[in-house]
Order: sequence, then C-alpha cells, then structure tokens
Amino acid sequence: MGKIKSIGMAEARPKLTQLVEEVYAGGEPYLIISGSRVKAVIIGIDRYNDMVGRLEDLSDAVELLRAELNGEPAMPFEEHLARSKELKSRVSA
Repeated sequence: MGKIKSIGMAEARPKLTQLVEEVYAGGEPYLIISGSRVKAVIIGIDRYNDMVGRLEDLSDAVELLRAELNGEPAMPFEEHLARSKELKSRVSA
C-alpha cells in the first residue's frame, strides 16, 4: 500500500464521483478531512473486501490459538463440515 492521500471535505464534495472511480480502479485511498480532523476514508471495494477477509482470517487464527492454549480440541474446517454432514444424515435417516 502506497501513501494515503488526503483531501478536504469541501474539495472532495464536487469531485466525489471522480474520487470513487479512482479508488475503485485500484487507486490509493483518500482520507477525508474536515475541521483538521480525519472524518472518513474512501477506499475501493476490492481493497475493502481484501482487508475484511484478512481481518476474518486473523480473527480465526486467534480463536484457534486461544483454543489450543486452553487445551480445547480443534479440527480443520473441512473435517468439521464432513462430520456435520454425517451427523445431519444420521438424524434425518
């Protein structure tokens, strides 16, 4: 990630469409400044989705580590799905 650009609210308002298209096309995010304070960030949806995915992965990793430290059993997600399907098929049979 390169340098994050900043733009004042008054300057950004008439350029909003241009700014959104720029970040959507992979451009760097913009910090929106108002009253010398950062009030918002404009970021492209692909970058946003990537960030959310990474946060979810990190959260999952923390939970796995926490379970391991507490001596709780853990299993790969694929194994969990297979066991869940097996249990559901036994119940419905």
